[in-house]
Amino acid sequence: MLAHKDFIAGFVNRNAAPSQTAWASARIHKRLDSEMAAQLRMLLSGIFETTQSWLELRRGLKQHGFYLRRQGLRLFLCDIHSHVEICSCRYLGFPVAVLEQRLGRLLPRA
Repeated sequence: MLAHKDFIAGFVNRNAAPSQTAWASARIHKRLDSEMAAQLRMLLSGIFETTQSWLELRRGLKQHGFYLRRQGLRLFLCDIHSHVEICSCRYLGFPVAVLEQRLGRLLPRA
């Protein structure tokens, strides 16, 4: 059996599944049900409600494995590992218009 040190530097196992959180998996398989959405809201609502800037919001989300992606007028919560769009911020109860009113305008608007 080969030891870990015996692998060539830069070796990539192309047969391995990409790292993925339960949130991303649920979204991909269209299983983000109301119970999972409620758990996600509970996990992230404090961050969305208490942050005072977009930078602070991004940092808080990153600690939980998420980031934001804007598409047109919508803002999506994405998994940091698999880059899967989990849901919109509106779905979590934080519409982009309300966030922009409190945190300032998020640029650029595509």
